[in-house]
Amino acid sequence: MKNRILVTGATGNIGTELVKALRARNADFAVMTSKAGSAPADVTGVQGDFMDRASLARAFAGVDTLFLLFPMVPEMPIMAANAVAAAKAAGIKHIVRSSGAGADAHSPAAIAKVHGEIDALVKASGIPYTLLLPTSFMQNTINFYGSSIREGALYAPRGNGAMAVIDVRDIAAVAAETLTNPAAHAGRSYTLSGPEDLTDAQMMSVIAHEIGREVKYIDVPEQAALDAMTKMGMPPIVIEWLMSLNHVIKQGWAAGVSPMVRQITGREPRRFEDFVREHAAAWK
Repeated sequence: MKNRILVTGATGNIGTELVKALRARNADFAVMTSKAGSAPADVTGVQGDFMDRASLARAFAGVDTLFLLFPMVPEMPIMAANAVAAAKAAGIKHIVRSSGAGADAHSPAAIAKVHGEIDALVKASGIPYTLLLPTSFMQNTINFYGSSIREGALYAPRGNGAMAVIDVRDIAAVAAETLTNPAAHAGRSYTLSGPEDLTDAQMMSVIAHEIGREVKYIDVPEQAALDAMTKMGMPPIVIEWLMSLNHVIKQGWAAGVSPMVRQITGREPRRFEDFVREHAAAWK
């Protein structure tokens, strides 16, 4: 049975690994890029812009199953509305959406609220769907905090809150399974996590042990974190989303281990200790 897959966000954390996973399955897939020639090597690319519905209509033509991942930018809700409308018009048969753990349109936490609102758009579309709700990524310790950790400390306003961080490769493995076998996952929402709850201090201890020098976790005041992000020029709504995520973690609301990676892929999710051992050179 024909199942042409289109992957959006293919050059990001999850998308890069998803492309690898779909290749390994010999899946029939293409990736959507905003610029011609920017698709990964040996992968079919189609041009599309979430802010341009006409371009989405062209990109979605002939697609059966769509992987939706939106960048965390102020226009994210508009992008989602455009994509869902274009998917309906193109006759997409299934949407797999990368959302976030705790997504809830009625949540007081801004990050959970916006993800929940987008999830509600997908559900209301009438298109069969699967929602993936991952926790924070292990890769954030490299991509966002790598420079700070190399200097000996992680600064964040998260107190002693714990979270079951997940390797994006495990998210990609679940996404690949749902994209290639969508009917088996229709109407489902999967919270995805790593195998253990860890605080920032515990994660820095693991990194310190592996690289052989001290790495501290410094719990900074929320106002200091807000001021730093403002000084960096981040958009106010993005700051609000990130600060709400920090608050959720600090309160302990992000803790909790999900069995879904194991249930869907048949193997345990990667442990942070193993991730650190594999990527130790990133912090040296």
